[in-house]
Amino acid sequence: MRTIGLNEFIPPIFTRAAKFVSKKFSSLEEGKVKIHPFDSVPNDLNVKWIMDVGANVGDVAEAALKSYPNSKILCFEPVGQTHDQLTKRMSQFGERSTIYKVALSDNEATADINITTQHGANSLSPQAKFHQDFNPHVREVSKEKINLVRLDDFAVQFPTQKIDIMKIDVEGHELNVLKGGTHFIANNVDVIIIEISLMRDESLQNQAVFEIFSFLHNLGFCLLNVMDLHHVEGKAMQLVQMDCVFRNTRKMGLN
Repeated sequence: MRTIGLNEFIPPIFTRAAKFVSKKFSSLEEGKVKIHPFDSVPNDLNVKWIMDVGANVGDVAEAALKSYPNSKILCFEPVGQTHDQLTKRMSQFGERSTIYKVALSDNEATADINITTQHGANSLSPQAKFHQDFNPHVREVSKEKINLVRLDDFAVQFPTQKIDIMKIDVEGHELNVLKGGTHFIANNVDVIIIEISLMRDESLQNQAVFEIFSFLHNLGFCLLNVMDLHHVEGKAMQLVQMDCVFRNTRKMGLN
């Protein structure tokens, strides 16, 4: 069984973009080439507003604003240290970025988030045994109090009610985010990029992937793309993590 290395734990956004660009372009002209993960979404989008749920230190947020020069982004990052790094990084974009120091969930409360040795693995859920086995370099080291809000309630504060791309990467809490934003997502979101981490599941008998797919299907979304598949090399080449792109069929004129 091969464990996932530290350099594999978070998709190498800028490294991958640089390799892609070097093959076809002499330089990366902002807005001409979509930076990962936005190279995996439909090309026909006129992107004005992006939402980054679980923004961490801003890798995806920066990639979003460089991929779509006329866009603005709403970032959610509840952990103090990563929130501060995100704020500093996004300052270069001025008013194009709005940062909320809360976590989206399916209820409004105060909760403990598990802080780990790898900031990209901070999670509201305790580290599952599967996750520990696949990532021996990642361990919980402390807890931090954060505020949880529901998207359906919190959205009244947004400067827009139309989100062209919503990225969700919250280390096993993705389904809670969806449940707390059922109305807003169904009526206001066009494309969703969502991380699905099977190694976050407590067991093989209870995998969240099926409920996530069913939930999005019931909201009117269809699957468009799957990327960044991570496997454990073994007898079954077990899949442990992937990113999926869904699109609202109402926005495609299919309903």
